[in-house]
Amino acid sequence: MVNEMRERELLDAGCRRLGDTLREGGGFELVQLAARRSKAAAIWVISSLTGEVRVVVEAKTAIWPRDVERVAAQLRAYVAEEGADRCLIVAPALTQRTRELLRRCDIDYLDLRGEVRVAIPGRLLVLAGGEKKRSPDGRSYSRNRIANPFRGKASRVVRALLAEPARWWGVIELAERVDVSAGLAVKTLKSLEDEAYVRRNEDRQVSLSDGEALLRRWADAARNPFRDAARFTSSIRDPDELTAELCKGLERLGVAYAITRLAAARFVEPYAAASVVDAYIDDDPDRLAAALGYLPVERGESLRLVAPPDAGVFQFTERRSGITMVNPVQLYVDLKRAGGREPDVAERLIERRLREGLTSRSEP
Repeated sequence: MVNEMRERELLDAGCRRLGDTLREGGGFELVQLAARRSKAAAIWVISSLTGEVRVVVEAKTAIWPRDVERVAAQLRAYVAEEGADRCLIVAPALTQRTRELLRRCDIDYLDLRGEVRVAIPGRLLVLAGGEKKRSPDGRSYSRNRIANPFRGKASRVVRALLAEPARWWGVIELAERVDVSAGLAVKTLKSLEDEAYVRRNEDRQVSLSDGEALLRRWADAARNPFRDAARFTSSIRDPDELTAELCKGLERLGVAYAITRLAAARFVEPYAAASVVDAYIDDDPDRLAAALGYLPVERGESLRLVAPPDAGVFQFTERRSGITMVNPVQLYVDLKRAGGREPDVAERLIERRLREGLTSRSEP
């Protein structure tokens, strides 16, 4: 009874919100009806001088990314039973990821923070933005999931999943591979599973379910570590020659490293010529530069060195022409967070190298 009352309150509030939005556009009227043939919560009729649109509406006190496919299938069945045009979810709040998946399933939505999307192709499009809140779901992240799986050691789990997108991982196997605790792996995977980025098989192994979306989300959440990089110059002006010399010097000193950004992109994107060499190093940049004969500068640099906040960038690296470069998924993130033409190179990297592997789904 309590849930029914709450859903009725949601429907009434949502109807008022959409009605107000339609009236602002002018020429539309919204009527709320009871469903006749299905178990849908309501039917909303949007009418104008040119006709009407019937929308099956379902009220949800909560809907998370992992619920979207199931709810979408249910709503499509209601649309068929009612002879309606569209279907719509009303909820108190929807996360960005939930809205993204609803749009993919061609399901409209309205949350009481103000986010509205109703789209009838060729007839009607209603879009309204809402209030921005950092944590609309109100869930606690302290016990069983990670608030931000793209920072610190948790990002190692994300990198592994993206680096081997067709693989099914056991949790302990994955934790050992990227050198994190089993508890951190469990919490990180729970966060990714809740957001419908990964799936499980009957043996509880995990694999990617939406790789490209996960990679783009990581790039959006990541910081640009090269913004505060140590900057140096060299007598060698050609970036390719400088890259080769730097790598030989670091290997001679026994220092772990990984070339990234345009200096690495040239190996997978032939038109991505670099003017500056960017590298992650597992040591103090100033000490290493002094040992290798590079001079510190404030601007006009030919070399940028960064000791990364987490050593995960040195995992899943690739060896090309005697040079160790970051994994292509890490390369995409680094390029995307840079300025100038590097985000364009990142998009070409997605199209030519990464997309096919990230979007294909392996069998359980």
